[in-house]
Amino acid sequence: IQFFTRVVPLLLVAALLMQVLLPSGVWAAKMSEASSLDLSKPLPPVQEWTDVELQRFVNLAVNEQITVPEAQQVWEKLTPVQRERVGEFLAIEVGISVDNWRQFVKNNATKQSAMPINDNYGELGYPGEIWREPIENVWTYGYPPGATVAGSYWNTPLCDDDPNDPDWTFYFYQPYEWYSRNPDGLRWTSNSAQVYLAFMTAYFGNLNGYSFSWNEARLCIGTRGVDLAGGPDNVKTNLFLSPNH
Repeated sequence: IQFFTRVVPLLLVAALLMQVLLPSGVWAAKMSEASSLDLSKPLPPVQEWTDVELQRFVNLAVNEQITVPEAQQVWEKLTPVQRERVGEFLAIEVGISVDNWRQFVKNNATKQSAMPINDNYGELGYPGEIWREPIENVWTYGYPPGATVAGSYWNTPLCDDDPNDPDWTFYFYQPYEWYSRNPDGLRWTSNSAQVYLAFMTAYFGNLNGYSFSWNEARLCIGTRGVDLAGGPDNVKTNLFLSPNH
């Protein structure tokens, strides 16, 4: 039993990643709905993955059995329809109904399409803000200079343009003043595959950033997206900002 519980998940990860990292046709494991292994059959190319492979991929991410770079390599090969399904499977994993998730995606797409052409979030700002714009994702090995995890977070309806929609604010602080003087250079990174997939699915990788001083940065993230990422504690622990990219 110990051998099965320890080795089989590793083989499943290898089966997924061998298909991504090596040319198609390389022999790997073919997953079934029961997650059994058949090493005599090839795993199809990522673009041909069915719900079976996609659901298993999401399960591996939620259980943190794959790394963020591994999840990213799969994500970048998925079709738009497959990415939608990944979001739905993530929603199911965290207890969000598919109907509610689809409504969130629809509403969020409407907000995204209404953004100014330069992708600047400045029009959503409040008095006292010195900048507001999307923070993009980048993968960094280890913590680059200036990397900061959130020191605190709180639930608020007042961090974006919709006061009727509660959001989470995550607060990042550094004692030196230049921390957020170049908001265009700020990037978010996570060492959690679930957090990565959640924010790529929910927000296309762009998180709503803003600040009231040069030695801080804040992220305004919707409750639905945070739920998808495993809750605010998981986000606080596994997401950080780094400057000067």
